[in-house]
Amino acid sequence: MKAMLAALLALPILITSCNKEPGEGGRAEIRGVVYEQRYNSSTGLPIGSAYPLADYRVAIIYGNGDYADDDTRTGPTGEYRFPWLRKGDYRLYVISECNDYQNCTEGVYASVSINDRKDVVQADTLLVRNY
Repeated sequence: MKAMLAALLALPILITSCNKEPGEGGRAEIRGVVYEQRYNSSTGLPIGSAYPLADYRVAIIYGNGDYADDDTRTGPTGEYRFPWLRKGDYRLYVISECNDYQNCTEGVYASVSINDRKDVVQADTLLVRNY
């Protein structure tokens, strides 16, 4: 009887020590910044310099998923963050838009790995191209 009770008490410890998938529920964080570069729609050449893009949607995909698991908006200086993540691989993306006659929309992706449960990882700059 004591052995069975000890096994039942140990069960929650065994369950919580299993490897967990990437996603929410950890103590790590991904931070980054989004810039916008405007382009001349007829020549395809950049217009001016890239600048921080405020109030823009950034999406995150956990692990090998195909669809966004969460999203956030950039702050006034183009910065964003995804807190409370677990160890694992993530993909971040934003959408670039073209003008109507070019009829295109492209995703801009960055891959990020969290290797420690308390990591604060700086993602590559995401550059939105607008024509």
